[in-house]
This record gives sequence, C-alpha cells and structure tokens, in this order.
Amino acid sequence: MARLCRELNKTLPADAILVADGGFAGHWTGLLYDTKTPGRHFIPDRGFASIGYGLPGGIGACLAAPDRPVVAISGDGGFNMMLGELETARRAGCGLTVIVVNNAASGYVKALQHAMMGGRSQSADLNEMDYAAIARAMGCGGIRIEDPEALSSALRQGMEERDRPTVIDVVVTRDPAQMLPAVDNRAVEIKRGDRVA
Repeated sequence: MARLCRELNKTLPADAILVADGGFAGHWTGLLYDTKTPGRHFIPDRGFASIGYGLPGGIGACLAAPDRPVVAISGDGGFNMMLGELETARRAGCGLTVIVVNNAASGYVKALQHAMMGGRSQSADLNEMDYAAIARAMGCGGIRIEDPEALSSALRQGMEERDRPTVIDVVVTRDPAQMLPAVDNRAVEIKRGDRVA
C-alpha cells in the first residue's frame, strides 16, 4: 500500500482528483497521499466507517470535473458493494481510473481481528477475484497488477483512457500482520478494551 501511495504521488498530475473509499483505501491515502495544489483534489470517505463510496464518488467527481483526471481507490470489499456501477460509469462515458486494493479480504476487519484476537480472524476473507477481467467483461478497461514495478505505467494508461472507466486490480499482501499502517504493527500488543481504530 505504501508503494501504491508513492506511485500515486509521483504519477497523478497536480489537477487530478483522488477519491478514496473508506477502510484501508482512505486510511493509507490519508496518511501518505500528497495533494499538490489547493482545492478539492483529495476526497476521502472518512469518519463514518463506511465502505462502497469509492466508485460512485469517483463517478461524481468525473461528472463534476470531466476535464480533470479522476482516480478512485477502493478495497475489494467496498468495490464488491458497488461493482454494478461500472455499467453506469461506462454508459455515462466517465473516463475515471478505479484502483481496487485486492487483498481477498475485508482487510481492515481482518487486520484488526488478527491484532486483537491473537492472530485469528473470522468471516473476513473474500473469494479471490480478478477485477480487471470483470471490468473487461463489462466493456471497461482492466489491468491486473501483481508486480509493483507495473504500477506507474498502469496508472498512466488508466488516466489516458478518457471515454470509459479503467479498473486497475492491485494485488497486495494477504498477511493481516502486514496490513495495518503502523511503525511495526506486529509488535503492537492490544489488550481487551483497547480502542485501536
């Protein structure tokens, strides 16, 4: 995730809009994404602990600012909730780029359970999905990233597509001990009653 945020910082132009879903997408980008100019360039869904906002928020930004690059970032859990809206974005001709942080889990839930329950988690895993293939089947662009070296070119390719959405499916760690942004979250000792999020 840190590498992805670094690539966003390097690749997105100053006039770009980054829309961040709740969960890890908003958490990591809130910590590590740097806006380059004043104004509404970073629009996170924070404070309500909701997910599913990334894609529809990106559609809204794309319709409001069709001349600017729009990138929406969502986890796979949040993206699953709004996957059907890719059809809406395609029909509306929104050329937004949607990054799906694919950890095959409700990642925030899994990481917190792992930290709070001694390495255990329950009901947090999702089926492995190829969101790039799903996007292509829906008539959108789709790029699957398993090598971080391909991130920059995929972001550029997505932003160059101006007539339809492009989904960039970024495969990240499945290890819940590595998911939380912290100095070293494996060393955190959480006791019953601690508020960690």
